[in-house]
Amino acid sequence: MKSKKGLGSLLLSTVLCSSLLAACSNNSNTSATDSGNTPAKEKLTEIVFALPSFNRIPDDLSKVTDAINAITTEKIGVKVDFRLYGPSDYAQKVNLALQSGEKMDVFTTLGQLSNYVSKSQVSPLEELLPKYGKEMTAILEKDFGPDILKATTMDGHIYGIPVNKGMALPTIVIYNSEMLKEAGLSADQIRTAEDLPAVFAAVKQKNPDVVPFGPISVNPTDTGLINMLKGANKVDYLTDTTGVGVVIGDSGKVVNYYETDIFKNGIQMMRDWFNAGYLQKDTATTTVTAMELISSGRGFSYIGGYSGMEVGKTLSALAGKTLETKRIAPFYFDTSAVNSVTWMVSSTSKEQEAAVKFLNLLYTDADLINTILFGVEGEDYLKVDEHHVKFPEGMDANTVPYTAMLSSGVVGSESLQYQFEGINWSDVELKLKENKDTERSPYFGFIFDQSQVKTQISAVNNVVNQFLPALVSGSLDPDTIIPKFINALKDAGAQAIIDSKQKQLDEWIAAQNK
Repeated sequence: MKSKKGLGSLLLSTVLCSSLLAACSNNSNTSATDSGNTPAKEKLTEIVFALPSFNRIPDDLSKVTDAINAITTEKIGVKVDFRLYGPSDYAQKVNLALQSGEKMDVFTTLGQLSNYVSKSQVSPLEELLPKYGKEMTAILEKDFGPDILKATTMDGHIYGIPVNKGMALPTIVIYNSEMLKEAGLSADQIRTAEDLPAVFAAVKQKNPDVVPFGPISVNPTDTGLINMLKGANKVDYLTDTTGVGVVIGDSGKVVNYYETDIFKNGIQMMRDWFNAGYLQKDTATTTVTAMELISSGRGFSYIGGYSGMEVGKTLSALAGKTLETKRIAPFYFDTSAVNSVTWMVSSTSKEQEAAVKFLNLLYTDADLINTILFGVEGEDYLKVDEHHVKFPEGMDANTVPYTAMLSSGVVGSESLQYQFEGINWSDVELKLKENKDTERSPYFGFIFDQSQVKTQISAVNNVVNQFLPALVSGSLDPDTIIPKFINALKDAGAQAIIDSKQKQLDEWIAAQNK
């Protein structure tokens, strides 16, 4: 490897909560062998498979494509036209193909399931899964639970297959453990967010030039407050993240989250932290993340959402500091936590059976999963042991011919993925266990159809983007700003969204009780 920092940057991306989680492994190599999946002797069926990659996009994919096809042609009689796009290009490339009629068979939503369904761009899968996707369904149920496909079901039709990975992302505080010790404190004194001000005060007294608390590592204006409040208070956003239509607990009543005491108290807490000097004064507008502050020795902590317990090791490698973590709020499973990354089959695909066969293999065959992620063994990666891999000597993610390992959170089953050297397999087992054990919203499986309020949602999003960064950073007086925020939301059509959600939720609840 070229540098520890390079490795840290690479590994950080593999464990991020917004975005998309880590690569791990198992020596299992299960493949579909029932009569519905046995490769046909006739001419190979060809499909287009489009993958978003968070690594460098290589100019030449031919060796990896050949390696993929060596597996798929033998096991399921399907030839794969492998397309690889960067995250900023992915949705545009896929949408262009869908709209123009260009061949596109298997692709992922990246959070846009209901939009693709409303445009009739994806095919229902419930008739194909029993014949061509039995093994895939079985591993999803084993690793998550029998109700996982509820999160991708609309109007009785299964439109997608959720990625099988650690999805429970408890809120944790990430902190410089050496600074904590210097302040005469220990992690045992941190249990909830209410314990943090005393910690911040002690750290600041010992290190007056240090910023005790910063924004999360991927969005400089997000302090992590909203996700923390969501988990701690069992808030279900009902698959629309504007926040103007949520249900708290099992009340069944859709309310404007920004009018609740939960939100107001959380904002006041952040305002108190800001006034005490625990945040940067320009947190609402800064481009400097907490990780940059920590790496430079000028920051102590931030709040984030991560699965498993190993993230502190990874973040330490990135920051060049000794970082530890402590959970301060639980995760709460709503539908969006599962269907935000979903694999789908295009409604225009002429090879839907082959597409589902491929998806089935993608979730159950370790050779296929790891070829897509890591490339060709010996050229793109080396096996360390039966579970672990590393880059060839003197190479890293930027210099190997191919790697898409940062896409591990969107490919197949995490339990079959190789671990990168240094990651403990037991952490993957913990993630899968917490998928099953973490509390789920009673409205898990509800998906809001936004088609009747698209205009209002667009207007509301503009208002949220205008007001929320300053509020969650504590930069402005909530007593003055929250009333203005709520009035602006009402003017943008918030009530229409709330009413539409309530009507649909009532209908969904009635259908569950039949």
